[in-house]
Amino acid sequence: MKRLLPFVPLLLLAALLLFPASALAGAKQGLNIWWDRVLPALLPSFICVRLAEGMGLLYAASRRPKGQLIAIAGFSLLSGAPNGAKLLYAMARNGTLSQRESQRMLPLVNIVSPVFLVSIIASDLLKNKVLFFPMALAFYGVILFFLTPHLLKKRTGFVSCQMKKETFSKALSSAIENSMLDMLRIGGCILFPCTLLSVFHSLFSNGAVYTTLAGLTEVSMGVSALAEAALPLRLKSSLMTGFAAFGGLSLALQTMCCYPDLDIFVYLIRKLLLGALIGAACYAVFPLFPTVSSVFASTQEMITRSLSLSSLLLSSALSVAFTGMISLMVSQRKNG
Repeated sequence: MKRLLPFVPLLLLAALLLFPASALAGAKQGLNIWWDRVLPALLPSFICVRLAEGMGLLYAASRRPKGQLIAIAGFSLLSGAPNGAKLLYAMARNGTLSQRESQRMLPLVNIVSPVFLVSIIASDLLKNKVLFFPMALAFYGVILFFLTPHLLKKRTGFVSCQMKKETFSKALSSAIENSMLDMLRIGGCILFPCTLLSVFHSLFSNGAVYTTLAGLTEVSMGVSALAEAALPLRLKSSLMTGFAAFGGLSLALQTMCCYPDLDIFVYLIRKLLLGALIGAACYAVFPLFPTVSSVFASTQEMITRSLSLSSLLLSSALSVAFTGMISLMVSQRKNG
């Protein structure tokens, strides 16, 4: 896959020349997504993380390795991607974590923020804030299931990050400047896949194919296309949650900018598996929330709830086995 990356700019240039109208429409749509949704949703949290980092709050637990790692993972989960990539790369570069473990944790902590789930998906697109609860239960339940062993792991030879603390005024100025630069990089990573997606949409009019490709390419466009699809609310919410967990090619490009040593092939496989599992978990736990599900009124529905929980546990076990198998195959490919 890395050998194909140098040809990506040529592909974009060819699209601009052969399909200028569609490419321009896609670029405008990507710019609107960045300006209307991503910038106001992520910029405040980015500034908070940079400010906490500049004042040394993220590394306040430097004498307690687990506390330091939990604090950084918590900041990453709450602030949204690509903060997780930037913070984990800093830990790997300083020797706090090995490259292998940081890249294993990366798909789990480098995810969309809760603001994206509640404000964009639940409130803006689905017009029901209550939908955030089954989405969040599946989303963070699965992530914490896989992330907790990393956080509780006993560590030897842990190197604490020693960072120079800054005054509040200097840290705030630096946080705003760096956050705006991060937002510009994110904007470019959104603009690029949106342009190619718009060109594809002009060539193929199949709605299901476009919706799937949109979800795999740019998460905002994917969930927007799903919101307009004629699907049951339970299935639609689960698919949107799965797309959000995967993040799309756009988020992968943002991650590469923040984590230069990233093995993008392995990262995309792990994110795809994570998205599929979280989508299935959301579908399984959806009937547990009667305020968003019109069924759930009889003893038979109680049995359905039990089966949903059983299917969630079974899918989790299968996902662990499948993820381990994929990781083994990848490691054998590297060694070979």
